Amino acid sequence: MEPQSYSSGERVFGPPRGTFDADWAATALRSNQPGLDFATSVRLMERAWELLRSRDLRGAELANALVDDGDSEDAITDSAAAVATEIAELYLDRA
Repeated sequence: MEPQSYSSGERVFGPPRGTFDADWAATALRSNQPGLDFATSVRLMERAWELLRSRDLRGAELANALVDDGDSEDAITDSAAAVATEIAELYLDRA
């Protein structure tokens, strides 16, 4: 059997455990915010992940930190925080 590339299998469901893929997260964000362009989505998810990891923020606290940093409007930052929090719960918070 020929080896499969990363993008041919796992990426359909999410990045490998313990990693963060800003492109994948941006796509998840855009499913909730379809009017958001891809580049902005990637930048927002990178910032959300940075705050999540550096300050250990989740949910509403993360959304508030994104707003305080001047990132976009509440609905978008709420969605970004929800995506980042879900990724953390699935890939980081499980022992």
